[in-house]
Amino acid sequence: MASLRCSMHVYVINLARRPDRRAFMQAQADRLGLSFDYIDAVDAQSPTANLSEIEVRSGAYGRISNGDLACTLSHRKFWRTFLETGEPYAVVLEDDAILANDSGQFFADVSWIPADAAVVKLERYGRPRPIVMDRKTQPAHARRVGRFYGKCAGTAGYVVSAAGARILLDATASVDDPIDQMMFNPGRSALFSRLAPYVLEPAICEQEQVAVPSDIRGRRQSSRGGLQGALNELRAVPRQLAHAASLVLPLLQGRLERRVLTFRR
Repeated sequence: MASLRCSMHVYVINLARRPDRRAFMQAQADRLGLSFDYIDAVDAQSPTANLSEIEVRSGAYGRISNGDLACTLSHRKFWRTFLETGEPYAVVLEDDAILANDSGQFFADVSWIPADAAVVKLERYGRPRPIVMDRKTQPAHARRVGRFYGKCAGTAGYVVSAAGARILLDATASVDDPIDQMMFNPGRSALFSRLAPYVLEPAICEQEQVAVPSDIRGRRQSSRGGLQGALNELRAVPRQLAHAASLVLPLLQGRLERRVLTFRR
């Protein structure tokens, strides 16, 4: 049965001390005819920030930085806010997301979202690199949407269902990795398989950290350098190998393919 047609609330996570970032996002909203609800990000630099809400464990890549922890807590704040509305889906953007001109089509209509989707990633992040995706994808307005099975980092823009938000809140009560790695990197996180995320292709948003830098996440500083960093990398190898091995047969059968995710303005 097709999803209902309705608009989604769009939330923007923004640090209160960065009104320039809010102005940047609001300018896009005004240009595209969108309405945003703003959520104050948890600020790792604030002396009053509560960074002890969740347990932080040392993972395969060391202990995450306070900036990454604050980013996770900010997304948890969004998930709780969304769940209080009782709505089936919501969109979240970080305050350095550059939006495509047709973004409003996707925010005003949920019929393009696959019925079993807990999360749909809207963002292209980092340098162009192939990711493993379903060969067969579904139409989504003038784009396509399908499952992906490889690292696709970044949390600057995604759709989440109510069920997905509950999974995320449960999974992040204790963390050992940044939130984007937990959500979108199967080689590092067991959460990826629980979410079974989709991605919109071409993407409708992209982080522009050079022209319009965001400091929600802050600098990533964990135990990744020198000998300790090398040891951390080795600890992650078994999961990465197991995930790579799980993709061999569906790739050979043609059910999956490697595709470079793009951003189309």
